[in-house]
Amino acid sequence: MSDARNDPAFMDIGHALAEALAPQLAHLAATGERLVVGVAGESGSGKSTTAMALAEALQARGVAAGLVHQDNYFIRPPRTNHTFRLQDLGAVGPHEVDMAHIAQHITAFRAGAPSVDAPVVNYPENRFDQVTRDFARVQVLIVEGTYVLMLDDLDVRVFLEATHEDTHERRMARNRDIYEPIIDTILGIEHRLIAPQGATADWLIDRAFRIRRGHGAGPHAD
Repeated sequence: MSDARNDPAFMDIGHALAEALAPQLAHLAATGERLVVGVAGESGSGKSTTAMALAEALQARGVAAGLVHQDNYFIRPPRTNHTFRLQDLGAVGPHEVDMAHIAQHITAFRAGAPSVDAPVVNYPENRFDQVTRDFARVQVLIVEGTYVLMLDDLDVRVFLEATHEDTHERRMARNRDIYEPIIDTILGIEHRLIAPQGATADWLIDRAFRIRRGHGAGPHAD
């Protein structure tokens, strides 16, 4: 399986995002408040790797970062969810995810909770296990997933613009997702649901992993 983290473009985007967040990070250092960053985009767009690259860049700056992956909060485990989709394409959408559970964990993080009990997907066993997610030293929580910009309580919103058509080869290379011809139909449905989140983003990342300000950029995004 190819590792996108070896791609210089992915490595650079973490540092570019960390630089873009400099005003928020300065505020965080001055107040001790906790910061929440949402990273959204379509399947294969590079959400997870971008989130990890940002976390590594923040750590290099002495800012402790934690990651929350939307995939761990699906209501049904992967293979079961795929079966539901095949039976009814209307099942595709943010309602497949326990968004309220993610929101609860963001609220706990902001309130200073040292940890939360969180689900983690066990792909081989097609189930969810439980882990304790440590927030004790985390200053910036990075939440990544297809629909996370639909969450209300985010300080910074990042959106990757690459579509499922742009990333076909990348998705095949990672060899994680179930692939059948109907997947293209499902990804088309997801595209229509995911793409509008770009209009709310503070920062946009194009298919070549170049960053620019989005229309959602607030007064502290300079």
